Amino acid sequence: MQDLGLIFLFLLLVNAVSGIETEVVESVSVIVGDSVTLQTEVTQIQSPGLIEWRFEGYLIARVDSDSNKRVQAKVTEEFRDKLQLDNQTGDLKIRNIRTADSGLYELDINSARGSSKKSFNISGVLDSASDGMNVVSVMERDSVILPSGLSKIQREDQITWMFKGTLIAVINKTAGIFSTYDDVLDERFRYRLHLNHQTGSLIITNVKPKISGLYEINISKNSSRYTTHKTFNVTSIDERRSCRFGMTEGENRVSAMEGNSVTLQSGVSEIHRDDVIIWRSEHGDSIIAKIDRGKVFTTLDGADGRYSGTLELDSKTGSLTIRHIRTEHAGLYHLDITGNRRTIFKRFFISVCSQNWFRYVMVVIVVAVLLLVVIGAVVVIRRRQTQNENCSVI
Repeated sequence: MQDLGLIFLFLLLVNAVSGIETEVVESVSVIVGDSVTLQTEVTQIQSPGLIEWRFEGYLIARVDSDSNKRVQAKVTEEFRDKLQLDNQTGDLKIRNIRTADSGLYELDINSARGSSKKSFNISGVLDSASDGMNVVSVMERDSVILPSGLSKIQREDQITWMFKGTLIAVINKTAGIFSTYDDVLDERFRYRLHLNHQTGSLIITNVKPKISGLYEINISKNSSRYTTHKTFNVTSIDERRSCRFGMTEGENRVSAMEGNSVTLQSGVSEIHRDDVIIWRSEHGDSIIAKIDRGKVFTTLDGADGRYSGTLELDSKTGSLTIRHIRTEHAGLYHLDITGNRRTIFKRFFISVCSQNWFRYVMVVIVVAVLLLVVIGAVVVIRRRQTQNENCSVI
């Protein structure tokens, strides 16, 4: 019995000296077309040190750091367009996953402190909605949803949204963090970013050319050693190039007489507790009314004050009424409703007929009727004269 105890202690000592860790295999499912980063869990490559990545036993990437802390990172030529290697940590990013990329990826880490092995079994999952980068075209001033691909955020999920490499949103469900950073990049995202707390999808309202570009979502878990990525290329379409004054798809036309009131219907029967409702006008590109989570109701005068004293919000439905409407109120209006259970975008185009124009039309109609009466009378008189002349000849 004493001999067995000595053997056990000897094996523990050998394992501690050699620094060899038990190999762990982690299963990774990635939607075909998305990307994934396999993590070494190394914050800084040791010098001297060597990190090697293999796919189905074939060497595909390596990071070599010598005693002088000079780092050389190499990706096999065959995989150069597919792989991205982090020079500092050795993390391996596989872009645009295909079914042919499914298989066993092995990681070997060797340094003065010891060595370790890790394995990732990647399987590409087919999804007809994803095929590499997602191209999203949206009308300027309209809103758009960038889907996370999740039906529901799990407790361990950590999500970040990036725009051209800059962090714009973070979700950490464990810590209860749902944050957007609309003050970055000269505040171009101000009042434009919203997160769906159930799915992690990013909602961008009032899209402008300066916020067109590449968006990326990164999803990881506290217990996992990989991160999945999905990219979106958002482009805004100029309204003037898309038949601005024609009937745009999804646009509601409303006509009103100057001085009357008009109500823009939200289309919902009641406001949910988590709803944020925003009404926007094309005049000054401004927010003119807002309902925050069904509690705070705010109406604004607009950038140039043209809506002063004219706006009213329905406390039950969020519909917007413009009282004593004037011709300067004509134009395009946007409604954005964002919440955990629903997201609704609507467009309204209001045309306003002025009282002067109405009077002018009435005058024209009266004059036209009088002219028709006069012409009719002249025709009748001439016919009678002709008949009388014919009778005289006989």
